[in-house]
Amino acid sequence: MNTFNIEQLHFENADASLENDKDGLTLVISGDIDMRDTSVEFLPYLLKVHDALILNKIKEIRLNLLNLTFMNSNGIKSVINWIMKSSELPEENQYKIRIIPNTDIAWQDSTLPVLRKLFPDFIIIEQA
Repeated sequence: MNTFNIEQLHFENADASLENDKDGLTLVISGDIDMRDTSVEFLPYLLKVHDALILNKIKEIRLNLLNLTFMNSNGIKSVINWIMKSSELPEENQYKIRIIPNTDIAWQDSTLPVLRKLFPDFIIIEQA
């Protein structure tokens, strides 16, 4: 659990959990996101995290994707929608997403740099 009482999400072949750790707040996503409609569970979870970040004036969250083996285009679209929500906020309420990637996973190696280029003020990708 975390200080915001956002429960872990188990959906189809994936998990998402918000965790407090020594580096601050980390959203851990693992498994395979391969569902047709991510707007039912995954996007609402991301938006719940978004609301907690704004309410608590958090300026950076880590996104741990080390064990996320696959994410289809619908999952990527949900992540983009989440990032766009932050980018639409007044500057004093915006936050950054520090991605912890697994560059051995092909989709991450090709997709995450594109996200960084699309949202350079909001995405940081840690180097392995």
